[in-house]
Amino acid sequence: MKPYFRVTWNMIKFNLKRIFRCNNLNISGLLMFGYNTKISVCKSSHVTLGRNIVSDGRCVMIVDQDAKIEIGDRCYFNEGMMISAKESVVIGAGCQFGPNVKIFDNNHCFNKEQGVLEKHSSSGINIGKNCWIAANVTILKGTSIGDNCVIGTGCVVKGLIPSSSIVTQESKLKIAQIEDRKL
Repeated sequence: MKPYFRVTWNMIKFNLKRIFRCNNLNISGLLMFGYNTKISVCKSSHVTLGRNIVSDGRCVMIVDQDAKIEIGDRCYFNEGMMISAKESVVIGAGCQFGPNVKIFDNNHCFNKEQGVLEKHSSSGINIGKNCWIAANVTILKGTSIGDNCVIGTGCVVKGLIPSSSIVTQESKLKIAQIEDRKL
């Protein structure tokens, strides 16, 4: 299947959702989603997509029950983008995302006796306007990135990033014993 046909087909699918009143998916304008783009939305969740959003393909958005994803106008997502929301992910207008960016507002709970548990903990993520998130960045729960920020390749980001900041990360491997984590 030709790439331009895939993009056209994805635009048609999203417009059909708008026509048939999928109440938890709000689309403001033109979307250009490439091949294998998937949005999984539960009935009690909510997705709002702004105008002129472009995705190169293989992008995945998973919106769990009672969660929301909001994406502002003029955002660009390179290949392999993934957003997993169990609470809230809000992305401001004019943001650009490099390939293989992962955004998780949730994490598994675990302890040393039982290992990884089915239970999750979550905390919302906010990304300001006009940010550039470079390739292979992972944004973790509870992160707030201000406007006009640049997050360098390969960073794992958690916490508060002030507006107009550039974030880079030195690579250093740390190994520690598992301890109980409180929720």
